[in-house]
Amino acid sequence: MSEFKRQIELAAKRQQIAVISVLAFFALVGTLLIVGFFLLKATVIEVVPGPAAINADITVERGAAVYVEGTLFSLSRNPLLNVTSEGFEPVSRIIGNGEEGKTALIEMQELQARLILTVLDLNDDVAWKLNGKALPLSRSLDQKLEPGTYEIKLEHPYFEPETLQFELGRGQTETREISLARVEGQVELNVVPVGADLNFDGEDIAEYPVILKRPAGKYSVRISKEGYLPITDEVEITNKERTVSRNYQLQLRPAYLNVSVSPAGGELSLNGKSISAEGQQRLTANKRYYLDYRKKGYTPEEREIILKPGDEAEVSLNLKLNIGDVRITSSPEAAVYIDGKVVGNTPLSLRLPSFTHKVSIIRQGYRTVTKSVVPSANSPQRIHITLQTEKAAQIAEAKPKYINSVGMEMVLFQPSSITLGAPRSESGQRANEFIRSVKLTRHFYASSTEVAQAQFALFNSARSYNGSGALPVSNVSWNQAAQYCNWLSKKEGLSLFYEFDGNNYRGFDPNSDGYRLLTEAEWEWLARKAGRIKQTRFPWGDDPVIPKGAGNIADETANGKTRFYVPNYVDGYAGVAPVKSFAEDKSGLHDVFGNLSEWVHDYYSLVPPANDAVVKDPLGQQRGDQHMFKGASWSSGTLTEIRPAYRGSGTEGSDTVGFRVGRFLYGEAK
Repeated sequence: MSEFKRQIELAAKRQQIAVISVLAFFALVGTLLIVGFFLLKATVIEVVPGPAAINADITVERGAAVYVEGTLFSLSRNPLLNVTSEGFEPVSRIIGNGEEGKTALIEMQELQARLILTVLDLNDDVAWKLNGKALPLSRSLDQKLEPGTYEIKLEHPYFEPETLQFELGRGQTETREISLARVEGQVELNVVPVGADLNFDGEDIAEYPVILKRPAGKYSVRISKEGYLPITDEVEITNKERTVSRNYQLQLRPAYLNVSVSPAGGELSLNGKSISAEGQQRLTANKRYYLDYRKKGYTPEEREIILKPGDEAEVSLNLKLNIGDVRITSSPEAAVYIDGKVVGNTPLSLRLPSFTHKVSIIRQGYRTVTKSVVPSANSPQRIHITLQTEKAAQIAEAKPKYINSVGMEMVLFQPSSITLGAPRSESGQRANEFIRSVKLTRHFYASSTEVAQAQFALFNSARSYNGSGALPVSNVSWNQAAQYCNWLSKKEGLSLFYEFDGNNYRGFDPNSDGYRLLTEAEWEWLARKAGRIKQTRFPWGDDPVIPKGAGNIADETANGKTRFYVPNYVDGYAGVAPVKSFAEDKSGLHDVFGNLSEWVHDYYSLVPPANDAVVKDPLGQQRGDQHMFKGASWSSGTLTEIRPAYRGSGTEGSDTVGFRVGRFLYGEAK
């Protein structure tokens, strides 16, 4: 191939390559334009507040983006912008994904102003107020503030207050030095007494009263004079107190008193005010004092004391013991105890100190008498004591009536002699009603009523009752009645009269003052002799005709209900009646006649008494087979049963037998 032809082919290939390159370039540019069209984002940038937006300068710090006239064109995600504006804090801001293609708000903060104030020629702190708000005390003020108008007040107690006004712009720093005007004032001083040395802040003042002109501040004052206590003070002139007045009065130096007393334990006083003998007493010099010491049984002593300034005195007060004569007698003779110690037997003469003594006269079996005695040195004392036996004392102290712990009224009786039983010639008499002479000597209490159901239920909760529980309790065995008495004694702190081993009866304690059943002799004495001129056959007298309202027995309404009834007598109750349904009898008790027969303490016995024997305070045997009950009940309709001499026997309870309680006023010595 010719060189020419080869050159033409090469030129054709170069032209072909050039065309292909141009086409490729334009294809690439077109592709980039198409891709850019879909990837390019336009975001509106809004700067606030308005003053910041006016001079805002926005540049792209990071990312493929261009900011043009309020709009950011970006190809990459999350471009970083820097925003600056005069008078405002610079802002670095990332445009988030959610803001692309929308409006992004950039908020700028105003630059703070700065206020720097310094007080000259002052080493103390100043009180600052910024627009009325108190700031910490300091010599200078350095505050960053928002642009605006401010009022600054400066206060120091020694200077005139100062008020300043400031108008601060954005980013402005205001620096100022302040000189305060010191306050001028005066001090007015006077001293009593004259002749004292006065020193004012190191300067001796020869004459006073005096007026001193001084700048505001603190000044020391010292005043002294021989024989007087010095005075040290501090005065202060301030802008609120420009004139300070002081009137000083020196006090005499105190005197001191030491007091010793003998014997100890008395009452020591100084000018009428009680003081202790221990420790030192501080007194006003040149003043008159009266020192007094006294103790019961001793002659008091008083001293007049006047001490000079600075004196220290020692005073001893030694009292003399007073002795008095005391003559003590008693009837009968007894031991004498003085302040708890035995000193002999009556009659006795003693010499005792003249203070209060406790004198006790003691004899076994008699009530101890104790008296307070103050012997006198001027006049002898005579003491005579008539002793009472313990029984007599208890009788004298005893209440005629009292209400016990379950609400029973207990009535006190002083018994006498009685003849129990009935002669064979008496109508209705039974062979077991032996004639017996009895002498009752021990005072005793008896309940004014039979024990009611509610009162018994307090002891035995298994016993129920209807209504108020005022019916007398029945169907109670003798053992249950005795156990009730023991329960009541224990409840009231009395000794137990009956002795039980579990539920087994073992006997009784005749010396106990605890609750018990009345003895047969006591019961019959109450029914036939108590409150009466003489012993009677029936509770109302000797006439067998039953008076109206005498008690609850088998009356006309019992006809057909009981084996026997009393004709022409109506008591108003076909069965048992509530306690106190009938008036008191002559003994002052209720239902001794009728309502329920009553268990008595004694075992039932058919052994006749010895001829002409007088039994004293009989309690019966400790052991036996049958117990005894006395008196008529609501079912009694025969002459035999309505007589107090009637004696019934048994052990178990029934609907016609109840009980009342009694107790001795005093126990007997064992």
